[in-house]
Amino acid sequence: MSDTPAPRPVVEAFFDRMADDRRRTVAELFVPDPTITLPGVTFTGENAVEEFLDHLAPRYERATRTFDRWIESGSTVVSIGTLSGVDNRSEAFEGVRYVDVYEVVDGGIERLDIWNDLLVAGVVDS
Repeated sequence: MSDTPAPRPVVEAFFDRMADDRRRTVAELFVPDPTITLPGVTFTGENAVEEFLDHLAPRYERATRTFDRWIESGSTVVSIGTLSGVDNRSEAFEGVRYVDVYEVVDGGIERLDIWNDLLVAGVVDS
């Protein structure tokens, strides 16, 4: 039996921290040099998480997730659902679809690929 944490609880901890005032602590859940991709942008290396969080900051104030389903296979965790929250214009949004794919290695998130339709839903500008 391995002492390595199961991947899904690491991902769930990421979601929990992103939803409240612990957002800036999520770097603790990543490996030292992760890769994070969103439509049109990739962050990689030791500053990837900080750059990712800075990228999100002007787009929305907060967001929570409603989970539709989880898919787990080895070190890969896929979360599919919808986002709701408040954008930086203080306007509420809901029903924004997302798909996140996580690769968790030795208890840390090594790769995170994010897709959501915040642009399509009008939450962010192009």
